[in-house]
Amino acid sequence: MNDFLKDENGQPMFLLGLQSHNSSTGTDMIQKTIQAIKQYGGNLLEAPVYWNVIEREKDCYDMKLVKDLIDETRDAGLKLIILWFATSKNGHPNYVPEYIKLQPEIYRLAIGANTAPVASLSPHCMDTLERDQLAFEKLMIFLKEYDERERTVIAVQIENEMGYESTDRDYSKLAQADYVKSVPEEIRKVKLIDTGIEEIIDDKLDSSTWRGCFGRHAHEAFSSWYHARYIERIAEMGKKQYNLPMIINVMLGEQGYEETGRCYQGGAAVGRMLDIWKIGAPSIDLICPDIYESVRSKYERICSRYSRLDNALFIPESPIAGEANAINSLLAVADYEAIGICCFGAESALNNDGTLTEETRTMAVTMKAIGALAPLLITYRKTGAVHALVQEEFAREQYLKLEQYHVIAHFINKNKAQRYGSRMNLSVAENQFHLNERGRGLLIQTGENEFYLSGAGLAVDFIHRPDPLNDNPYPQISSRQAGQLNFLSVEEGHFEGDKWITDYLRNGDEANYSVYVHGGQAVRIRLNPNLGMDLW
Repeated sequence: MNDFLKDENGQPMFLLGLQSHNSSTGTDMIQKTIQAIKQYGGNLLEAPVYWNVIEREKDCYDMKLVKDLIDETRDAGLKLIILWFATSKNGHPNYVPEYIKLQPEIYRLAIGANTAPVASLSPHCMDTLERDQLAFEKLMIFLKEYDERERTVIAVQIENEMGYESTDRDYSKLAQADYVKSVPEEIRKVKLIDTGIEEIIDDKLDSSTWRGCFGRHAHEAFSSWYHARYIERIAEMGKKQYNLPMIINVMLGEQGYEETGRCYQGGAAVGRMLDIWKIGAPSIDLICPDIYESVRSKYERICSRYSRLDNALFIPESPIAGEANAINSLLAVADYEAIGICCFGAESALNNDGTLTEETRTMAVTMKAIGALAPLLITYRKTGAVHALVQEEFAREQYLKLEQYHVIAHFINKNKAQRYGSRMNLSVAENQFHLNERGRGLLIQTGENEFYLSGAGLAVDFIHRPDPLNDNPYPQISSRQAGQLNFLSVEEGHFEGDKWITDYLRNGDEANYSVYVHGGQAVRIRLNPNLGMDLW
């Protein structure tokens, strides 16, 4: 429970939402973002505030942009994560005030290996840090004064995908002076994640040097440490003013040929460098991967790196549309215990008439399915009771073996529409829309004989497993009384807080066969533990 971000009453929240486009804050596009969030069934808005707007002139601060954003979010009944666009936006200083940009002799750019400046401010420059710290401090003071009671803002993301653009480290004289210093004692024993043969270090090298500690990844480790310390000083200052959760987001290192400064920003909090970042920035509550990966194996590798005992998995950016993200998000929730998922580019989800675009509906349905069982995802996290049912390529079914039940998930595509359509009580249009997508959903076991199911294009059978000591199990296995007909109730419904509300009680044709879900709906299934076999 402590991993979850909390609402104004201190209650944990499962975070589902959308992030606005970069330039939407302060415009009427935020209302379009909010409209899209509602259609996705979300509870969270992620939106940036800009250092160059808050401090247009040096030491002159204006928080109107922040106030208006909070008011719009609060009026919509949503929660807000503010994205602090300051020193770094994808490694670039786009959002620093003009006085920073105009004085590179004071606010230093990093220098690449070719001695040319790169489009990133150096974390070795204390003048830049002091100005960023001060502006962030002003922001946090305002948030405490304006929002502490309502707690519309539940967290702040510091910077955006921080790291160097197109270099593995800063080669300036300023940075070089730090590079020749001894490696900080607290990270000398860190073993970098998944480096294989490159982890071999020449034992002739001085173990107090970056090269002696980290071998060929010395430059990346050095850059990661100084970026982490830069972020830590900003977070520490902010928390002194208002102790909100602080997070950072990360451009993935698990892409391409995985070389820093080429495939991703130098010094970023990529999987390989997480231990260094965790030690260097202890005030950061969550280090969060922006996952735009479609391939399941790669997606799961990323999740496995960021879902740690010291770092709950929260995905602040993912695709707004697409079947891959619609399926992978369920795996993140069930198999990697994610505490929240957001999609980037909210305004792009809507047509001009305010309806969802055709390509975004698949992800919207998945978000609704996750949200439908959100209270249970909080309660049953880390218990092994949450299962993802997702249709892999070519698959027609998925089998899940539980202690008391065989569970068979049937994926209902258009070829099965005739078989299931009338029982689902769907219109032809709805039927065709949902059944042309891959089946997917969540199954949560809340009792020995109680389950909750949500999703789309999915129909599930439950079969009581025979007692292992039963020397004649076939009569039970072959009897429908031990299968789908032996239910106490099948209820469509929704949660209000932690309370389940039954909207529709299924029976007859709607309950005597596989238990289906479509459109992100939720169903509660109570099975009868008394099979009556001992009466035969």
